[in-house]
Amino acid sequence: MKLSPSDIFSEKNQELCVEEILSTLKNDDLPQASFKVDFNLSKGRMTVEDDHNTVLSFDTKADTSLRSVLDYICDVEEVADEDIKIFDTFRYGIIKKLNNEESKDRIRDIIRDKIFKDTPEELVPIEILNVMDIEISDLPEVDYVLVVKKMAPPNYQGSSISDDLFKERYESGEDFNDIVKRKKESGDKRYKYVEGVEERKTFFEITIPIHADYSLKEIPLKSNDS
Repeated sequence: MKLSPSDIFSEKNQELCVEEILSTLKNDDLPQASFKVDFNLSKGRMTVEDDHNTVLSFDTKADTSLRSVLDYICDVEEVADEDIKIFDTFRYGIIKKLNNEESKDRIRDIIRDKIFKDTPEELVPIEILNVMDIEISDLPEVDYVLVVKKMAPPNYQGSSISDDLFKERYESGEDFNDIVKRKKESGDKRYKYVEGVEERKTFFEITIPIHADYSLKEIPLKSNDS
């Protein structure tokens, strides 16, 4: 049954979407590209930044509240000003809920676990954390880049094969690495030193820019008084 706008953009669905965001970021086996940070430290203190320095991203799953929102906004044929207003109100509601203290504590734990690899809270307390936005958008036709792995001799100047790989994929439907294997076996010199191809995700349906303070907190040494 297709949900109505009043269901899709309801307060209840806001809460469900927030829980799905936090649960997915914490529990799912997401690619490293889902967790990005960019910040500068000087003597253990983060330099002042007003813009976001962290981006958390992932794709929606079938039969979820987030998927229902994305499906709805993608299916609308004519977008009216009222539709934009309703969606923005819904989106701002999610941002507000992600910025409550309980949600921010969960985001802090996620960042320390996924980005800083279980760094203790005592060292990176992340005292300032603000969710600045949430972007919900459909994926482009190609949502990844190709990383071609080569084992070429020094000073080897080979031609790019990315366009050829995309063309072959479109025409044959083969896996990229199967194309590489076939090209090598056929004697195509462009593929002589190619060991394989990796698809690296570049676009996600859910994107959450965050400003966070990653200043390090000095942990006092324990005394060894006898």
